[in-house]
Amino acid sequence: MENRKIIIDGLEINYTDIGNGEPVLILHGWGMGSFYWQPISEKLSQVGFRAIAVDLPGSGESSEPKEIWGNDEYVDFILNFISKIGIKEFHLIGHSFGGALAVKIGANYPEKLKKIVLCDAAFIREERLNFRQKASRFIAGLAPEWAKRLPFYPSLEKIIYRLAGVTDYYRASSTMREIFKKVVSEDMSNLATKIKNPCLIVWGENDLATPLKDGIVLNNLVKNSELKVILGVGHNPYRRKPEEFFEAVNSFLKK
Repeated sequence: MENRKIIIDGLEINYTDIGNGEPVLILHGWGMGSFYWQPISEKLSQVGFRAIAVDLPGSGESSEPKEIWGNDEYVDFILNFISKIGIKEFHLIGHSFGGALAVKIGANYPEKLKKIVLCDAAFIREERLNFRQKASRFIAGLAPEWAKRLPFYPSLEKIIYRLAGVTDYYRASSTMREIFKKVVSEDMSNLATKIKNPCLIVWGENDLATPLKDGIVLNNLVKNSELKVILGVGHNPYRRKPEEFFEAVNSFLKK
């Protein structure tokens, strides 16, 4: 699958665009990229859809934002991107962070959308830390400046962040760390009730990052929605059981 490049607001953006027919825009999760969606994009293209997967700014092969973005700036970027490639109305698939953005787009721009697929969407933003994670974050915050100058500190810091369950934050650049903190500070539960487009909610049964109870809540908040639980998988059902995920999405979009 060939990658394409486009300049939007001074940022070089990487994306894939395959197939013909009704466009389906795919928004990946935090720290991921369009690469991980290639198998699903190819399957969609084979059944009559035009599958477009974009590397959001700061992810994959796309440039980082030059300022500290929040969810609103990412939504504006997505709308600019769609306009740049000549699409007026589209289906939308969003996973995790991309799912949160899809909730916001669905609530505020229903006229641009046909159907929405929300996969393990990170739309509820609340602390879900066990004792070990809380202790790890506490320890990480207490590290004195002299300790941070020790040659082995980067390795220790990596272990601490892994124990705390915030490896996304650890791996990010300084700019993306600030963006991460900003985007996760906004809860979108109130926006979910405003979604009017038909909506398929797909969730991994064993998701620890965004628990299945979030998917059930989302199904209750979005009136015109249905919930598909994929058994035996966690936060990435589209990667762990791609055939089952694709069949659910294809059936929904063509219904």
